[in-house]
Amino acid sequence: MMRTAPHVRRKQQYLVQRYLLFTTSVNVDTSSGGSHVTSKRPLNKTPRGVAAAKMKPLNGTSAVLAPQLLQQPGLTNTRHSATHFVKGGTPCDPECPDFRLADYGEESLYTLILLRHGESEWNSQNRYTGWCDVNLTKRGELEARAAGRLLYENGIELDHIFTSVLKRASFSANMCLNMAKQHWVPVTKTWRLNERHYGALQGYNKDTAFAELDLDQELVMQMRRSYDTRPPVMQDDHPYWHGADRRYKKLSHQQLENTRTESLKDCADRILPFFNSVICPSIKSGNKCMIVSHANTIRTLIKHIDNISDEDIKGMSIPTGIPLLYRLDKNLKPVDPNYDLDFQYMVEPKGYTWGTSRAHGFHGVYLGDLERLQDIQRKRDVTNRDWQRIILRNIGKSLIQKDGQDDDDDNEDDGNCEKELSSSKSSGVVFETRQLWWQLHTKMKEKPEYEKMLLLVRMKDHLENLMYARRQRFLTYQGFDSIVQKLHLDAEGQIIEPFVALADQEDRDERQRIWHESLALDLEEECLIK
Repeated sequence: MMRTAPHVRRKQQYLVQRYLLFTTSVNVDTSSGGSHVTSKRPLNKTPRGVAAAKMKPLNGTSAVLAPQLLQQPGLTNTRHSATHFVKGGTPCDPECPDFRLADYGEESLYTLILLRHGESEWNSQNRYTGWCDVNLTKRGELEARAAGRLLYENGIELDHIFTSVLKRASFSANMCLNMAKQHWVPVTKTWRLNERHYGALQGYNKDTAFAELDLDQELVMQMRRSYDTRPPVMQDDHPYWHGADRRYKKLSHQQLENTRTESLKDCADRILPFFNSVICPSIKSGNKCMIVSHANTIRTLIKHIDNISDEDIKGMSIPTGIPLLYRLDKNLKPVDPNYDLDFQYMVEPKGYTWGTSRAHGFHGVYLGDLERLQDIQRKRDVTNRDWQRIILRNIGKSLIQKDGQDDDDDNEDDGNCEKELSSSKSSGVVFETRQLWWQLHTKMKEKPEYEKMLLLVRMKDHLENLMYARRQRFLTYQGFDSIVQKLHLDAEGQIIEPFVALADQEDRDERQRIWHESLALDLEEECLIK
């Protein structure tokens, strides 16, 4: 074993003592040739810390550079807003005066713009997108540029942009700013403004996902439209799992686990902390902000700003590429553009549809085309009616399945229940009207959201009319399905032959024929019973 030379050993001990001198108080034991650390020395007590405390600070020195100096008496603390550094400012810049709203007029309100990205490739293919990073279509690019043109034409100036880390939102923000001739406005990107994560459904077609994943169709529709129902969890072997993506490497283990699947409620828990802690201070500092994000993200923000209920927010459609303008008071509460006439508004309020009316608490102003907004809302209404039609058909199928199981208990040779279910229309399965009504009544009581669904309410009223007014005790599956179709088309407002809307059945001869048929059925049933 080689021994270290004495002069080398003395130099090493000197360097160690010199290093420890600035960070700790050291007792050196010369007899043993080593040092013993008794306690740590505070940084402000080290020679350099003491010397720095005696120095006079430069003009404009902020708490970021010299926090200890600013704590001394006689020194002022210069404060900067969060967006000061986002815009390229430095701590040495002079302190800006606090922003204050005017007492009246245009400058007495804050401005917030919400914008959904342009149409993406998977939007056009009707696929669950979520956190999958897909491009914009040509139409989506035009929508993003049209949004910028609307901002420019209405004279809306922006100071700070917030968007997600997904490129369909990021590209839309850039195209919008370029068209609005405000390309220099700073942009803040965060994963907290990402779209709702659809779990294992991501990448699948919305119309066929339930069959490919072997899920109940009614449950899948409930995942899409309800507020607190989560889709199936995404596993690590899913082709679109984001755990290895560099954009999300700073997420904690718990945050990654929470983003395997999200309901709209989970989405709100992710978005609102960033909105309250970052976006709201930026707005209060006088910045006119715009959030370019996704449908469920914007739906969550609208629910929070307007304090809309969980039930009403599900019926709201968020169009792609149409800016939504909010004017906020000093408490960041939305100002009603129809009734608060003391203020001057940039644009005329327009764009209210069934799902975004003032009756639901909506205070935003769309800058887009009213016809397009109504067309988008109409498509969402069709989806909601499809969900309700699935619920009604599942009630009928559950009764058929129950009857099939009872028949199997009595006679094992009667066949499979699934065969009976598949051929229910052709075989003329019959069940009691009151049993149908009771199943529907029970389902609507189990979930309060079902009590407000138009088709379910109309079906319940129609069954009551069959039982009490027409005294029809039995109904075939084929007749039940035809009623579902009539209700669906009647709610849609379009009549397709050979169906006739229930609201238009006022012809006396038709009602008389139906009445005679019901009497004939009652007589046949009495004869069969006897």
